[in-house]
Amino acid sequence: MYEIIICAIEASEEGKEILSKAKKLAQLHNAKLLVTHVIPHTLFPKDYQKELENNVSPEIDSITLSLGIPKDDVTVKFGKPYEQICTLAEQKSADLIILGTHSKKGLNALIGSTANAVANYAKCDVSLLKI
Repeated sequence: MYEIIICAIEASEEGKEILSKAKKLAQLHNAKLLVTHVIPHTLFPKDYQKELENNVSPEIDSITLSLGIPKDDVTVKFGKPYEQICTLAEQKSADLIILGTHSKKGLNALIGSTANAVANYAKCDVSLLKI
């Protein structure tokens, strides 16, 4: 059913939990699993962006390597998280995007949740896992 799955994670224990579930789903479908982390800053100078990437990369590497995800299947990107996630999914012809959500309700859910934006803009299936 699914051939290519994108899993967007944060550099946290919650991110590891989401990735673990995504890996199990990918195994069930014999699908390729690609992992991304998006740093939501684009107006910073390039050298500061590189510093941000250098700070988060070891954490993302630790999470992905602990679950046996090859480094070639992991990306760190900059920009609006929902745009970067949806663009990556299109570029890789993904069938499914998996990401965590804190399941905010009311006004917060209407004005800016990354999970909400991905669910609305993605051209493929989206699975939101409750954190």
